[in-house]
Amino acid sequence: MKKMLLIALALCMALPLLANDDSKLKRKQDMQMLASGLRLLQDGLIYNNKSLMLSGVDMIEKGEKNLLSAHGEGLKKYLPGDTAYAYKYAEKAAQRIADYSKELSEQVKDKKDYTKISETYAYIINECAGCHLRIRK
Repeated sequence: MKKMLLIALALCMALPLLANDDSKLKRKQDMQMLASGLRLLQDGLIYNNKSLMLSGVDMIEKGEKNLLSAHGEGLKKYLPGDTAYAYKYAEKAAQRIADYSKELSEQVKDKKDYTKISETYAYIINECAGCHLRIRK
């Protein structure tokens, strides 16, 4: 009986850790989706392929939506130091990525100047890199 009670207690204590690992895994998948979208977009620019660019923009938009909406409180716990500041910074960076990806989607669909498309792509990369540099140090 004592062994079963100890096992049950250990399982109850491990559940939050398992849930935390699941949250980390989901966050990692969303970041990988953003990175894959950026790669597709870059390939589309290099090969002048509109469908690759649109697929990349879709992946960026999906990854960005999931990033803060799905992880909210879990992301706050993950962020270092001044969590409130870091979370607000990440939130603003995600919003700018969303704005740039909408702009990018319109540029690709209208088949505007590829120079502008690549500039918008660079803005998204800068937002990603800036957030990672500040938050991860």
